[in-house]
Amino acid sequence: MKCKFSFFLCAFLFSLFASCNIDDNSDLKIVVDCPAEIAARAFRFAELYEDSETIYEWGGQSPLRSAIAIDCSGLVVMCYKYAMVDTKYSLLLSDMSANYMYENTASIVPLEKMRQGDLIFMGEGDSQKVTHIALFDCEKDGNVYFIDSTEKENISGVSHRSYKSGDKRFKAFGVMKLQY
Repeated sequence: MKCKFSFFLCAFLFSLFASCNIDDNSDLKIVVDCPAEIAARAFRFAELYEDSETIYEWGGQSPLRSAIAIDCSGLVVMCYKYAMVDTKYSLLLSDMSANYMYENTASIVPLEKMRQGDLIFMGEGDSQKVTHIALFDCEKDGNVYFIDSTEKENISGVSHRSYKSGDKRFKAFGVMKLQY
C-alpha cells in the first residue's frame, strides 16, 4: 500500500509542477538592476565592436563577427546579450530603441553611482527627448567617457569619446534592468 501511495503522490506532484510550466519562457520572471559584473562585460564587448572597425547603420544589430553595422541601441542590446551568455539573466526585450530603454528598461541613477557599462541617455542639447544611448566608461577630469555608435562629423560607427560632465546632451544616467 505504501508503494502505491508514494507512486500516486509522486505522479500528482509531477503533474502539479508540470502544469505550472515554470521554464525559461515563463512570465514568472524577476526584474532586477543589472549586476556590475555583467555591465562591465557589456562594456568589454563594446570595446571589441570598436576594435572591429564597426560602421554605423540605423536599425543595425549585427553580431560581433559579421559585416558589422550597428546603431546606438543595437550596440547596447548586442553587448548586453553577449555579456549575459551563460548567466541566469536576460534582457526584458531583445530589440529596443534608446528612448524605450530610457522609459521602460532602466533604473535612473545619478552620475556618481554609474559603473562601467551602465547606460547614458542622450539627445539634442535643446531638447529633453532621448534619441541616443551609450555605454558609460568613467568620469574623469570633468569629462564623462563612453562608447557609442553614431554617425556625425568625422565618426561613423563605434567609438570611445567624451563630453563635459554638464553637457546638455546628457539626459539621464541609468542601470539596465534584467530578468531572471
